[in-house]
Amino acid sequence: MKKVLILVVLATLLSNLKLTAQTENFNTWIEVEFAKEFLDKLEISISPELRLEDQYKVDEYMVQGKLSYEPFSFLDLAGAYRINTEVKNKGNETYYRWAFDAQLKRDFNRFEGSVRGRLTNYTDSSEEDPGTYFRPRAKVEYDIKNNKIEPFVSYELYRNTTEAEWHKSRFDVGFTRDIGDLHRIGLFYRLHNYFSDKTSVHILGIEYRLKF
Repeated sequence: MKKVLILVVLATLLSNLKLTAQTENFNTWIEVEFAKEFLDKLEISISPELRLEDQYKVDEYMVQGKLSYEPFSFLDLAGAYRINTEVKNKGNETYYRWAFDAQLKRDFNRFEGSVRGRLTNYTDSSEEDPGTYFRPRAKVEYDIKNNKIEPFVSYELYRNTTEAEWHKSRFDVGFTRDIGDLHRIGLFYRLHNYFSDKTSVHILGIEYRLKF
């Protein structure tokens, strides 16, 4: 069972990477996260991120601070603040974003399902229309027995509450792997599909997390 799941995830990633190699709308996102637990059920993290567009040209870079709290085993709450810089030919543009999350989660045998609601804002970003956004997301992860690889799949919607319209969807498939007690790496394929004439964007994501 675990070998089948790993092969399915890898086959999906490879097939989509082949597709993205043939399109001009292919981005690569690289994120590093440093997280620290303190007090009881509180965690603070800092996450620098680099986003590359076609031909691996720097598109934007950012840093995010996040405070997470788990009041119950089935509930996670979080607040985040991000400073984002978009690289432009006529000069870089910097904007700021806040976000508040509430997530419900539950285990089903070796599966973990979660539903998260996010409220966030976009101001001068060229990626999203300005406004306040509500972003519901459903996610399923699978804990493979005797294996540190954990595949996952998720689907998220972006609703611009300022304009009262659905903006786009985000589909993710990938996996994470723990390395020892402190380190975790991840790889995923992401598809941004817009509910307009805007062209879809294919993304390869690479993640590293250090929790100490």
